[in-house]
Amino acid sequence: MKKISLLLLILIYNFSFSQSKTISGIIKDITSLQPVESVSIGISNSNLGTISNEDGKFRITLPANSNKIEFSHLLYNFETYAVKQNDTEVEIFLTPKSFKLDEVVINHKPGKELLTAAIDASKNKLEKSIVLNTYYREFVNVDNKYTSFSDGLVDFYVKRKSGASDVEVKQSRVFDLKDENASEREQAIQMVNLNDIRDAVTNAYNFKGLSKILKDDSYNYGVETKTEENGNGIEVVTFQPKDGIEEEQLYEGSVTYDAKTKLILDIDMRFSPAYKKFNTVHNLLIAKAKFNDFVRKSKFKLDGDKYVMVYNQIKINIYIKFGKMINNTFESTYDMTVLDYKEGEFELFKSRKYRERSLFDNGNKYTEEFWKKYNVVLLSDAEEKIINSLK
Repeated sequence: MKKISLLLLILIYNFSFSQSKTISGIIKDITSLQPVESVSIGISNSNLGTISNEDGKFRITLPANSNKIEFSHLLYNFETYAVKQNDTEVEIFLTPKSFKLDEVVINHKPGKELLTAAIDASKNKLEKSIVLNTYYREFVNVDNKYTSFSDGLVDFYVKRKSGASDVEVKQSRVFDLKDENASEREQAIQMVNLNDIRDAVTNAYNFKGLSKILKDDSYNYGVETKTEENGNGIEVVTFQPKDGIEEEQLYEGSVTYDAKTKLILDIDMRFSPAYKKFNTVHNLLIAKAKFNDFVRKSKFKLDGDKYVMVYNQIKINIYIKFGKMINNTFESTYDMTVLDYKEGEFELFKSRKYRERSLFDNGNKYTEEFWKKYNVVLLSDAEEKIINSLK
């Protein structure tokens, strides 16, 4: 009887891990107990992954016969969690990395040279013959009021040489604020939409924004080296405008890369707040425009021998005046998270290529509640309120 009971338990255990299993959770700093956002979350021995939202929350589905979740972040020790049979919700605590005394060097030439070398190394190593399965979403804010949201499952067929990509939208949904100005506002949004979904991966892959900064003599650079006890470490190059420069659209930010491989892991750049006052209204052919703000955040990872992008966000704030219809400030945000990827050159049939600039144009086309089923980035509490206001 005992042998039969033991055999039954083994069968039940094996069966439980022969089925897919969805785990939700929150990630916290073990010292401060504060949530940790932008943690890369993966499944051992697979390309599947997601990231934690700004509240530190995540959801991920483990395929059959997988039971280990991996958590990685630049400033925290790598953590692996073995999923237990009855787990549905978990609380993960990450330990901050212990770095040796930081060496800070403020020197124009070394910082500029280091950033140039990191860009070159990253462009050469970045996997370009690849299909990225992503969760893509867009927010639109008009005059400080959110008016539109869309999200979807989007595949990017990245080409080997250029890093350009063909786009296939697998599923999508759209929310729009419905009021008396909805139709007019929708036309205006389409006219000033500066985010092109077809260029989303290209913009993340080509590092053009950083290269433009390097060519401009308006910046100072700083270098910070963080070395762990085991000898591994990261280097952070910061950049900001020189004192006395009175030009518009000047940036500040940081680029973090692996000290040994020189591969870029994190990019955080934006218009320098102190220099936004120099941004002016420009008279275009048929309109007036002023760029108020620009933000870019990108994350990459070395996955074994493969170097891939895992996250990219662009936020643009612009004032537009066009005739009697448009006299507004528009803020458009898109972000994309890589959920899975497949190496190799795959051809996308012309009939499946997405040819519009925005995911909004695809409308509500979904066959399942993909935002619940797949490893999408969970909406934060603040974002949930935005979506509810549009319903």
